[in-house]
Amino acid sequence: MARKNREASVQRGGRRSSGLVIAMLALVFLGFMSTQWYDRQHIDNVEIEGASGLSKASVLSVVDTLTSKSHRSIVLADVRLALESLPYVRSASVYFSGVRELTVEIDERIPVAHVVHADGSLRYVDAAGSVLPQVTQRASHNVPVLQSTDGTSLSASDVQRVVSLLVTGSRMLDPVLYQSISEVRFDRRRGTVEIVTDDTRWRLGEMDADRARGAFADMNVFWNETSQRINMATISEVDLRWKNQIVLRYHQVERVGTEGAAV
Repeated sequence: MARKNREASVQRGGRRSSGLVIAMLALVFLGFMSTQWYDRQHIDNVEIEGASGLSKASVLSVVDTLTSKSHRSIVLADVRLALESLPYVRSASVYFSGVRELTVEIDERIPVAHVVHADGSLRYVDAAGSVLPQVTQRASHNVPVLQSTDGTSLSASDVQRVVSLLVTGSRMLDPVLYQSISEVRFDRRRGTVEIVTDDTRWRLGEMDADRARGAFADMNVFWNETSQRINMATISEVDLRWKNQIVLRYHQVERVGTEGAAV
C-alpha cells in the first residue's frame, strides 16, 4: 500500500512539473509573439517637446524620416546622436511613448548674448561661449551684444571670457537690471569690461571670477538701494573698478542763456 502511494505521489509530481513547463513555454511563446507584433508596428506620430524656433526646423528634418518606420528599424541611440549633432541642441532624449508614437525631448542651447560676425551679421552665443549659426526661423531673445571697444572682432577666447562674466551676472544681478543690459564692451588691450544699460555705462575694470562677483555685488547693491533715490538718467557712468567703492559721473548739463545760446 505504501509503495502504491509513493508511486501515485511521484506521478502527480511529474504531472505538475509537466504542466509548469508547458505553462512557461506558453508564456515564452506569447511573449515572443507579442514582441514580434510590437516590432512590426509603424510610427504614426512623433511628439516633440522642448524645441523652440531655434531648433524646431532642424529637429523636424531628423525626426520626420521616422514616420511610417517600424519599431525594429529604429535605433533610438542613433536618433539621439543625430539630434545632439544639431547646433542648437544641447542634449536629447528619444523613447517610444506608445505603440505607434515616439517622443523626442529637446534641451536647447539657450542664447545669452549676440556677437557681431565677420560678415557684419549678429550671431547668438550660448552660455559656454560657443558662437551659434544663424537661425532658420524667426526667434527673438532679449540678449546683449558683445563687442570690442575698438571695433575689432572678438576672438573665440575673448567671447568665452566675456560670456563667463555675463553668466555670473545673470545669477547675481536683479532680473530687471540684468534685462536692461544692452551691450557688453571688452577692451582687448587692457582686458577691461564695461556694461551698457538703458541710461548708464557701468565700468567694471579688469575682471577675473572673484573680481566679477565683487563688482556685480556692488552693482546690485547700488541698483537696489541707491538708484531708487536718484534719477539714473542723469548719470553717465557708474565706476565699479574699486572694491566696495562706487564713483558716479553725471551727464554734463547745457545751460541756455537769455538769447537761447548754449553756454
